[in-house]
Amino acid sequence: MSEVRAPAALPRALVVMMWMLAALFNVVFVSFFALYSAANDWAVERSEATGAFEPSQLLPHDAALWLSAHVAIVLLAVLDAMGVALSLRVSRGRVNQSQ
Repeated sequence: MSEVRAPAALPRALVVMMWMLAALFNVVFVSFFALYSAANDWAVERSEATGAFEPSQLLPHDAALWLSAHVAIVLLAVLDAMGVALSLRVSRGRVNQSQ
């Protein structure tokens, strides 16, 4: 039978670049969520300020925007958790190999 070897370590510059892209991804999704929330709150307040509820003053496709904003935040949290778990697994593997 053939031996199964551990994958080669990635260059440090590549790992740093991946973490920087992950941080940028976090900033973009959190910004999207914050902008959506602010726009939705503003549209609802503007619609209710006249004393009569006016649906035409709300954001178009608000249900789809709400769903995509919340799914983006949940997926971001899952992706972050997977990245941290993978990093811990790789670092434990390096510690075990060095011993």
